[in-house]
Amino acid sequence: MPATFPSHQGAVLPLKLWRPQWFDGVALAIGAAAPDVAYTLDGSGLPVWPLSHQQRGLVLWCLPVTLLLAWVVRRAAAIVAAHLPRVLRDYGVLGVTRHRWWVTWSSALIGAESHLVLDRLGQSRAIEWTLDALGAAVTLLAMVHIGRSGLLRVWHGHAPDRRRRPAIFWGTAAVIAGGGLAALPFLPGAWLVHTTGTRVLAVAALALLVAAGATKDRAGPSWRTRPAARTR
Repeated sequence: MPATFPSHQGAVLPLKLWRPQWFDGVALAIGAAAPDVAYTLDGSGLPVWPLSHQQRGLVLWCLPVTLLLAWVVRRAAAIVAAHLPRVLRDYGVLGVTRHRWWVTWSSALIGAESHLVLDRLGQSRAIEWTLDALGAAVTLLAMVHIGRSGLLRVWHGHAPDRRRRPAIFWGTAAVIAGGGLAALPFLPGAWLVHTTGTRVLAVAALALLVAAGATKDRAGPSWRTRPAARTR
C-alpha cells in the first residue's frame, strides 16, 4: 500500500488544480489519509480495523475523521504557515476559508475512496514502490506549484497576517515531537511498520498543532487579518 503521506495525496490534489471551486483541498488531502488514521489506534481494542478500509467505512470512519481533522487543521493553518518557508506561507489562508458543506463532504469521500483504490492496486512490491514514488512526487510538485503561482490567493484571497515567533513555535514543536517519538516504541503494535509509520506522522502533526496553540497564546491581539475571498 502507498504511504499515508505524501503518496496518497498525489491521487487527489490534481482535482483541486483542475476544478478548484468543485473541491475542498483540505478535505481531499486529509480524506486520502483517513483510512490509515485507524492504525494509530492499533491495540486499543476499538473496532476501527478493517472498518476504515471497507466501503462502509467511508461513511462510518473516514468522513467523520476527515471532518474533525479538517476543522483542527484549519484552526492552526494560519500560524503554522507563517512559520514555514515563504513559498508555503499562502497556505495560511486555509484557516479562514470555508466551503459549502457538500463540497467538503464529497471531497472527503473522494479522497478516502482514492485511498482504497490505490491500496488495491499496490498489491505487488514493485507496483507499491512505483505508486509511492509517483504519488509523493505529484504531491510535492503540486504543493510547491500552488504556493509559487499564487493560486491560493486567486482562489481564496490573502492569508491572514500572523506574527512569526520561530523560537517559541519550533521549540514547542521539538519538545512535543521528541516526547511523542520517544513514547512510540512502548505503544501497542509498535512492531508493525505501518502502525508506527502512521504514528510518526501523527506525532509530527500534533507537534505543529501544539506549537500553533502555544504561539497563538503569546501573539495576543496584535495580529491583523485580511478577509479571504468567498468560495463557491
